[in-house]
Formats: sequence, C-alpha cells, structure tokens
Amino acid sequence: MVDAMGTDPRSADGRGRLGGTGMSGPSTRLAGVSDTPIAVVLFDLDGVVRQWNDDQLDEVEQSFGLPPRTILDVAFSPELGPLAITGRLTFPEWMTEVRSRVIARYGTDAHGAIDEWEANVGRVDTDMLQMLRQVRARTTAAMLSNGTTRLRRDLHVLDLLDEFDHIFNTAELGIAKPNPDVFRLVCATLEVPPERILFIDDLAEASSSIRRMLC
Repeated sequence: MVDAMGTDPRSADGRGRLGGTGMSGPSTRLAGVSDTPIAVVLFDLDGVVRQWNDDQLDEVEQSFGLPPRTILDVAFSPELGPLAITGRLTFPEWMTEVRSRVIARYGTDAHGAIDEWEANVGRVDTDMLQMLRQVRARTTAAMLSNGTTRLRRDLHVLDLLDEFDHIFNTAELGIAKPNPDVFRLVCATLEVPPERILFIDDLAEASSSIRRMLC
C-alpha cells in the first residue's frame, strides 16, 4: 500500500489532493512511485472528503459559556475516543458519556452546545468529491474511516453513501487506525495486496503504520 505521491499522505495544499499521481486509463499507475498498477484507491473520510466546521462550533460553545473545543476534547479523550471509534460504545452511549462529563464540569447551560455539536455532520469537500468520482470512473474507490456507529447515517445525510464501492468503518470492524491490523483486514476483504492500494489519509501516523506493514 502506498501513500498519495508515495511520500506524505497529503499533497502540498494539505487536504489529501491527488494531484500528480499520474492517473490514466483503466489501469491506474503512480508516476515515479511504482510500476505496480493501482487496483483500489482507499480514502479517509474526515479531513479528506468531509470537512468539519470547527470555527462555527467554537462560536456555539462560547455562546453557551464553554471554552472552544471543550466538547471535542472530551469526546476524543483517551477515555472515550478509542471506545467510540472501535464500536465499544455506540454513538448514543458515547454522547451520553460526553454530555455527562461536560455538564458535570460546566453546568446544565452547556446542554444547548452539546445538542448542536451532536447534530453536526460536517460538510462535503466538493472538490475532493469531484476527484473521488474521477477516481471511481477508473478504478475501485473505497473508504476507511475511524468512525462511530453513526457513520453510515452521516454518510446518508451528506449524500455520500453511494459514492464508494466499499465502506470500512472502524466502529464496525472493532479496530481503528493506526493499528496495522485494520489495514491488513481491509486488504484481505478487498482481496488486493497492499502494494496495489493507494491510501489517501489525513493522518501521518496511519501512513507510517502502512509503511511498517510493508516492511
């Protein structure tokens, strides 16, 4: 499995663009990276196809008397984040825990901010969606996301559910990035060797795990 352009998982603009990958014809190859044809392009979701309106949520939190990113920090704390993205907590269970911890610290006035945070599903990066569709016209396009059990509902709301040939949600798999086992599981499910998968991710640590897997 190789990263986009064979080095950093993000291109120069830092948003996972596929520029310079040298795609042409039905058998995609990466110019200057490998002569092995790419059989699958594996996209991350967050930070690539989906972007989050964090600045807007910061303003919402402040309007309810919370410091910016309070809810995010609690939700993805070491105690709660790993449980949510491996499915050991369902989305409702996760949000119940998040709400309880934030309210315990900041009081019941924080309920409104948590409601808006919970309802938020982000926005689609339309440029990346166009690129995704171009990729899919040439080869298989799959998604691997450190998601919660609500991920497929989010994809439905964002009208992305049918944009991928395969969807791998770590909350359904029980293993999350950057654990190399999740990449092995994806390769096995797709029946494609790692060197024929181009992985486009926003997490450098996840890409490092892929390199270790290939060693």
